[in-house]
Amino acid sequence: MTPFKSFLKPLGYALAALSLSACVSVLPDPAPADTIYRLSPSAAGVPQSPSAKVVRIDRPSVSAIFETRSILVSPDGRRLLAAEGAKWTEIIPVMVQGSFVDLMGQRAGLVGVIPSSGARTDTRVHITIKRFEAEFDQGEDNPPLATVHYSMTLSQASNRNLIDSYDVYKTVRADEARISSIVAAMDAANKGALGELADWLERSPISG
Repeated sequence: MTPFKSFLKPLGYALAALSLSACVSVLPDPAPADTIYRLSPSAAGVPQSPSAKVVRIDRPSVSAIFETRSILVSPDGRRLLAAEGAKWTEIIPVMVQGSFVDLMGQRAGLVGVIPSSGARTDTRVHITIKRFEAEFDQGEDNPPLATVHYSMTLSQASNRNLIDSYDVYKTVRADEARISSIVAAMDAANKGALGELADWLERSPISG
């Protein structure tokens, strides 16, 4: 079986259940629990320099399909399906936001804060997640290509006047056509993309 499932399967299960006799009272066995995956946590933070740039990291924007904890895969580059029996710990935009804040903590010249922290900042970052999936570009039995595509804008926190923007696209080939390998490849692609965004922020014309 491929590591993704058709969206028709739940419908099939529902039809099967309706075909059972009304006199049957034994409940079916519960479905196996999903395996929960998270992006690898960052190492301990480094001390920030006195001149570190403090930036507010807003919750990323996504299309409706990415507002999910499902691990998304594509069999053909067009369709997106949910991997069977696996979930992320959080919905994708929240997970990426937290990952970026953690990664910025590894940079002496950057401090990332989320809006709910209450910290005042002069600048804000907004990421649009355009892709966050694994594509079976070489067939369903071969290792897929983990793909992330982020567009980021840097603007004034007070009036949202645009300062600059940056676009990053990263791919990492999974070792196997297995969920655990897909998660590892997605983790590596995400880290590569966010690392490039952090590099860009460090070079950007903003004050601490």
